[in-house]
Amino acid sequence: MAGKLTELIRDSKNTKKELVSFTVRIPEELNSFIEELSEHLSLSKQATATKMLEEAADIATDAINQDTVEIEDSSNFRFHLLNTCKRHSLRDHQMMVDKGVAAAFSEPWKFNIDRINKGDVVFLYENGKGIVAFGKGTGKILKREHKGEPNMCHYQQLEGFTKLENPLTAKQIKAILGRPFPFLRTMTGISDGEKILAAISQ
Repeated sequence: MAGKLTELIRDSKNTKKELVSFTVRIPEELNSFIEELSEHLSLSKQATATKMLEEAADIATDAINQDTVEIEDSSNFRFHLLNTCKRHSLRDHQMMVDKGVAAAFSEPWKFNIDRINKGDVVFLYENGKGIVAFGKGTGKILKREHKGEPNMCHYQQLEGFTKLENPLTAKQIKAILGRPFPFLRTMTGISDGEKILAAISQ
């Protein structure tokens, strides 16, 4: 526990992220806990609350990614939505968008890329914005190191890569498909992805 707290303090002091403001009302008991924890860690209340939210977001994302309630394996789909996971790494997100690649990192998420077949359409989804680009898989799986670990990044170059001037938002995607969608998963196959492609091409 002490090691975790030390890591929390070190990360909060060394990591600089762009912040946005939003208002949320929380129970008095939770507010008191955050105040006590911030004093214990010698952090501001804002920094402590932000770290708690980041930890909760990681847990939620892992739970969604590990959810196995799938009718078909994603390799059976010809359309895929790939979350660029911008919150985890702005550099990785930017690499995908700038270089026109579909990439995933570490186990087991990197193996999602292995299921993209030649000609499959991959939509790159940026959290908070929506689908920002798309292209077609080559079926050729490339590997490189990630954070010093060999072969921890699997990626494919996307042919016909196109950036969208106006991202297709999560709300628009759900309206087009007529159902909820698990946007936080690393990659999700879309059986009727041609609807999204048609909307983008209009």
